[in-house]
Amino acid sequence: MKKILKILAILIGAVAALIIILAIALPFLIDPNQYKGEIVKIVKQHTGRNLEIAGDIDLSVFPWLGVEVSGVQLSNARGFGKKPFAKIDSAGIKVELLPLFRQEIRVDTLFLNGLELNLARSARGQSNWDDLIKTPQQQEPAAPSEQLVGVGLAGFLIDKINVRAANIVYQDKQAGDVYAVHNLELKTGKISYGKPVDLRLAFDLETGSPPLRTRVALKLKLDVDLDRQTLDIPSLSLTLDDLDLKAAAKGSNIFDAPLLKGGFAVSAFNPRALMKKLGIEYAAADKNALTKLSLKSDFSASGNGAQLKGLNLQLDDSRINGTVGIRNFAKPAYKLDLTIDQLDLDRYLPPETPAQKSAAPANPVVIGVATLRRFNTHGRLQIKRLKAMGIRAADVVIRIAANDGLITLGPNKAGLYGGSYAGHIVVDARGKTPVFKINERLNAVQLGPFLKDMDLFDKYSGTGDLNIKLSAKGLNDQQIKKTLNGTVSVLLRNGKIEGVNLQKMIYDARKAYDTVRGKPVRVTAKPSDETVFARLSATLRVTNGVARNDDFTLQGPTVRAKGRGTANLVSERLDYRMKVTLAEEAGRKGTTVPLRITGTFADPTYSVDLGEVIKQKAEKKIEKEKDELKDKLKEKLKKKFKILQ
Repeated sequence: MKKILKILAILIGAVAALIIILAIALPFLIDPNQYKGEIVKIVKQHTGRNLEIAGDIDLSVFPWLGVEVSGVQLSNARGFGKKPFAKIDSAGIKVELLPLFRQEIRVDTLFLNGLELNLARSARGQSNWDDLIKTPQQQEPAAPSEQLVGVGLAGFLIDKINVRAANIVYQDKQAGDVYAVHNLELKTGKISYGKPVDLRLAFDLETGSPPLRTRVALKLKLDVDLDRQTLDIPSLSLTLDDLDLKAAAKGSNIFDAPLLKGGFAVSAFNPRALMKKLGIEYAAADKNALTKLSLKSDFSASGNGAQLKGLNLQLDDSRINGTVGIRNFAKPAYKLDLTIDQLDLDRYLPPETPAQKSAAPANPVVIGVATLRRFNTHGRLQIKRLKAMGIRAADVVIRIAANDGLITLGPNKAGLYGGSYAGHIVVDARGKTPVFKINERLNAVQLGPFLKDMDLFDKYSGTGDLNIKLSAKGLNDQQIKKTLNGTVSVLLRNGKIEGVNLQKMIYDARKAYDTVRGKPVRVTAKPSDETVFARLSATLRVTNGVARNDDFTLQGPTVRAKGRGTANLVSERLDYRMKVTLAEEAGRKGTTVPLRITGTFADPTYSVDLGEVIKQKAEKKIEKEKDELKDKLKEKLKKKFKILQ
């Protein structure tokens, strides 16, 4: 038995010695460069591309089984020019030979130097890598953990991976964008099954026209346990110019049902400066807007959604806290609950130039029905102080529920210019044409500063109540105006109308009456004019974009008025008639004068019919003369009656 074992030992030793001798001698006996033509032929057969190997192919067997190649390039797809699709200065890998017999993989270094990769998409949407990723019929894959463990991962080791001086360019002619990554470097520490791995990635990101470069650097420690399906990232650091992000996360069920939880923090940086370096154009009304941003939050993410919880965001002077989530990445549904201490939305909007202010109205803006139908959001937004479209509000609460084209805003509320706002708005885009329903109420609002901040009808002041119940449908603002229906009621107290002095208009008309003799007199309002009132009320009934009012009343210390007429919201023209009474006598008796208002919203015309005034005066004079004649007759009758007695 001992002799047999001895013979076997000798045979095994001889075989091992023979293998070592062959491994040493093989590179001298076989020249891999002789097979360049075969390699080029195989690549051409399977891809249709031309492969060039300008450098040598170096082969080593013992003690490292390795291969190195240099001067390799692959031609581009047809129709994408002569520039190569990929080019490599040098690349190589070495695997220790003897551990392979123990089903162990021990890689010394995997390196790649001078990669140039040119990616492109044509104007028709075709890419120059489509032909390289054509796959045969898919087969049912084995479980990932079974696949990997089956090759002996316990003995898997890579000393390091080193990628140097890589350049990647992506040109999208369909979108008109060009992106580039220059000087890419990737380095890893030792990669061993069941142990953490250090990874470092850095590159220059080039975007915009003219192109601007921004340095990007990523460092992380990664620990993956394939048996337990866990992932641990105890530290991650990402820098993008002056943006600095720190994060940590843990993952579970990474193959079956991946779930990742952790937290991150972004130190304060200047987003506007970063956007400029990335070639992103942004102009705001305030040059200091979007110049300071910091962010901190916990997060969780799975294959079907993600959530930020405990969000703490500082944007310029605004602090935002709360929760934001997304469900179903394929058809996103958002959920939010945010609180903002203060927000000036106007400072982030583009400034309006003088040319834009004086320009004629542009073509109607079409409402994107498809976009409204994709809008799927539920949640609440609370803002303690808000400025938007010039309007200032406090304690704002906005609730939103949007799903498959049915969007509901409300019930919403806010404190507004000494009063309050409550509203409910519904947009129904489930049909071919969107339908809008508005139900809003303003109560005890100081009208002067409110309208002035809105830059709309800023000639009114006083304390006002406003009730709006309107509906409309359409794909743009013109269609909406034409289909507008509903009611609007207005009640103002203790205010004034600037630019209009009803009493002065009538006095001016009287002065001009002698020159026109009974014809209606046109009078001009001046900016300094005003009409003071104690109470003003009106109810508007809107039918297909035309607002009709039949109950306008105004009560002031010297002027009273009643009116009726129409306002066409589509053509923006007025046709209104008022009866203005001037309190010229004791007991608030006075002259009633007809006043007609026509023209446009922007330039109304006022006409006073003094013929009616003269008629009224003549009637009063006749009545007075009648009364005097009656008195005289009475006196005569009394005297005669005394004589007869």
